Amino acid sequence: GRTIIHSNHRFNYDEVQDIIEKKDGLHYKPIALLNDLAKKFRAERFNNGAINFSSQEVRFELDEKGKPIGIVVKESKDAHKLIEEFMLLANRAVASYVSKIKVNKEPIPFPYRIHDTPDDEKLKPFVAFAKKFGYTFDMHDERAVAASFNKMLKDVQGKPEQHVLEQLGIRTMSKAIYSSSNIGHYGLGFEYYCHFTSPIRRYPDVLVHRVLESIIENKPMVDKKMEEKCKHSSERKRAALECERSGNKYNQVEFMQGHTGESLEGMISGVAEF
Repeated sequence: GRTIIHSNHRFNYDEVQDIIEKKDGLHYKPIALLNDLAKKFRAERFNNGAINFSSQEVRFELDEKGKPIGIVVKESKDAHKLIEEFMLLANRAVASYVSKIKVNKEPIPFPYRIHDTPDDEKLKPFVAFAKKFGYTFDMHDERAVAASFNKMLKDVQGKPEQHVLEQLGIRTMSKAIYSSSNIGHYGLGFEYYCHFTSPIRRYPDVLVHRVLESIIENKPMVDKKMEEKCKHSSERKRAALECERSGNKYNQVEFMQGHTGESLEGMISGVAEF
């Protein structure tokens, strides 16, 4: 429905994390309930074949001139996971709902967020590489591959090879894209999924809102150019990601310039032919 949310309070992640850890504070009971539900949703997702990829993200501390003066590893705590699970639930609920709507017995063109199963050609060398560290993979079907990935990601925590195997594992996966042809989302273990929760900053979410609004008004829209818009959105998403990576690399190099001549420990995360 078309509704208005009346908020009693606006929290940030740190405040909610503090309330969860101290088991006390403003609106503790509903927060604890939501956190409990989020943990149940998460466990259910992994039981249904979702893959628990969580690579480390870095954030730069900048001075007033924009120069990096420190690097902080972003930590995903319970407060972040709580929001993540409910966003996934909203996205999934919308995609499932729209998938059932038909116009002239045909499904409505809709921008699903889809994720294909891993490509065998990419998977085999990764499985062989992981085996060198003692991690084995069951390859007899997609569900077994997902379970093997999760076991490896759990067992590798804190080991020297953790970063390398996590990064290579992510690269082994197919890339998620937008498409009006739904094949489900392998990485999340969902049959129906879309991007609905960020219309302020993401165009595919605006497309989703338009379709959903037309259904609520009983005038379901049939956008014949939906697949074209999905392709455009996937390309822009890739370009934005490349831009973000380049920005991070630039900041890393700029930060390391201040450490010229020092001997530091490093980790080889990949080798390229050139």
